Amino acid sequence: MLKKVSIVIPLVLLLAGCATCKDVAKKSTDEQDEPPVILDSYAAKSIRPGASWRVYLKAQDADGDIKDIAAVLWQAGVGYYSTDITVIKGADRKDFAGYLFLFTPADPTLLWDEFKLTLLVRDCQGNKSEPINFPLRFDYVPKEEVPGEWQKAANHRLGVIMIDIESSQRFNSGNGSNVFD
Repeated sequence: MLKKVSIVIPLVLLLAGCATCKDVAKKSTDEQDEPPVILDSYAAKSIRPGASWRVYLKAQDADGDIKDIAAVLWQAGVGYYSTDITVIKGADRKDFAGYLFLFTPADPTLLWDEFKLTLLVRDCQGNKSEPINFPLRFDYVPKEEVPGEWQKAANHRLGVIMIDIESSQRFNSGNGSNVFD
């Protein structure tokens, strides 16, 4: 009897789980609307090593369920860093105009490096906006003023891009930071 019960219970749970998944899949395909849209964006193309790089975004989603912003950073000679996810909450889930920022190290060897940040906005149904790309170089240029149309967005921080960048010279020389530095 115990053997039958131990076989029947997992089977019932499996069937119930499959039925639930089927309902969720049906709902998600019925409710899938338009993907979120990035309406506008801006980021300085060149900053000083050690400066915080701000990436401005204006996005909206018709059904108001923006979930997050995914960020992937590529570096020439190094490749891709891990994807960073910034969760969107509250009133920003329908639309927002604000900025993400990336801390950069005060390393002069970054002057030889080239980066590209790719961002996209995702909603709760798994819909994604078209990806947008931002080139980044390092130089000892004066701080670029935020264009007038982004002044209001400059007061709305969406989050931090949590990627620790390093100079490609550190990667290639094997002198990257480690526990023994």
